[in-house]
Amino acid sequence: MLLYGIISFVCVLLIAIPNVIFRPGGEPWYMYLIMVVAAVITSILIDGLVAFIGRRLPKRWMNPNYKIFQTSPREMKFYEKIGVRKWKDKVPELGGFTSFHKNKLSDPWNNEYVERYMLEACYGVIIHLFSPFFGFLIVLLDYNMYTGWSWMWLTIMIPVAI
Repeated sequence: MLLYGIISFVCVLLIAIPNVIFRPGGEPWYMYLIMVVAAVITSILIDGLVAFIGRRLPKRWMNPNYKIFQTSPREMKFYEKIGVRKWKDKVPELGGFTSFHKNKLSDPWNNEYVERYMLEACYGVIIHLFSPFFGFLIVLLDYNMYTGWSWMWLTIMIPVAI
């Protein structure tokens, strides 16, 4: 989780510093800091809302045999190429929100446990499938975009969404 926090902080700085220095929209420098922080917080809230709604989907839709949940050979090749096995343990696992951690198989011979593991993995796929699209809703935070000329949507909102 520490690595995730450091990466997030560095990305926020990479977005905030050029905006504060160059002030592309001409607003006071502190407005850029406020908008970066607001965009990050809103992005986290949107992601949480997508996860909350995703967890409310019916369990019958989370069948690991459905094509959407299958890993294609091409996808497996991609994962091997980027070396996922080496760094996957460094990615934070937030299973604590559902009281079921997926970072380690604790009981692989128990059918109930494996079914729950697969169910949670399917929920994760759905949530991660929709979060990027809904994350771009933060672009709508740029209030000046509606009344006049503004660059915040381009220099702050889109980079935070990405």
